[in-house]
Amino acid sequence: MKRSDAFWEMRNLGRTVLEINCDDNDTVDCLKDLASDCETYDYLVAKIPKGRLDLVHAFEDRGFRFLETQIELLYDLKKMREVSGYVKRMADQARYRKVHTLEQLNVLLSRIEEDLFITDRVSLDPLLGTKMAHTRYLNWLSDSLQTGASIYEVELKSRDIGFFYVTEIDSTTGYGALASVYKEYRKRGWGLVVLEAGFKYAKEAGYSRIITRVSSNNLEALRANLNVGFECKDMYYILRRANFSN
Repeated sequence: MKRSDAFWEMRNLGRTVLEINCDDNDTVDCLKDLASDCETYDYLVAKIPKGRLDLVHAFEDRGFRFLETQIELLYDLKKMREVSGYVKRMADQARYRKVHTLEQLNVLLSRIEEDLFITDRVSLDPLLGTKMAHTRYLNWLSDSLQTGASIYEVELKSRDIGFFYVTEIDSTTGYGALASVYKEYRKRGWGLVVLEAGFKYAKEAGYSRIITRVSSNNLEALRANLNVGFECKDMYYILRRANFSN
């Protein structure tokens, strides 16, 4: 079991936060080490491997509550699927442009509305909410840019329609951290165009595969990713304990 003080969350949530990552070798006895942390931290988040319901129940016995199943997806860039004629035509016209400066990023952030994050676990937690989830993501993107992240805006027909954010796991694997269409361009099939732009970037960057994660609370995103060729790689249960109330 690995524990990490998520000190950056103080700015986002106004609370002390501990992140707990369990693996398949952990036993229920390892929770004894959390006794003092459960009293010290305001908010604790546990990530538990699939199938480890013994650990899930042990965490629940200590006041943790289920938030989501996190689904890890894998896309093999060496065997990309054929897309519909419409998506292909739009994707061929689309261009991606790197966000280089904080000023450029602030323009991008100004177009991200709160309803983008309504399926996020922070947004759905009744003790936190959508406004905190929105602030958390904007801060995350700002911090990421300053540490060299690859954030790209997607342009189609002379309009910026969305963006994607990819980080490197290793020389062959990129992590698709976030991708979205701006609100005014939703329900046109352009979300797939943004994904295709991300795939094109990843191939040109030399990656052979992309990994991303989707919440079980976001069925729409899960369907979209599976439809374009992502395959399920792994799953984790996410639980939290809050030592405060509204």
